[in-house]
Amino acid sequence: MVYVKKICPVCGKEFFVLKSAEEKAVYCTLACLATAQDKFERRGRALSGFS
Repeated sequence: MVYVKKICPVCGKEFFVLKSAEEKAVYCTLACLATAQDKFERRGRALSGFS
């Protein structure tokens, strides 16, 4: 099994994933994924004029 090191775009933490999952794995934890989704949703509402 080959692992690659990645950096989480939310918290900056280093984490390792299987080479086969390198393109799919973006966040180090589900908490960071939820944070990113929340930021994305809030930005989308701000752009559409809804608060």
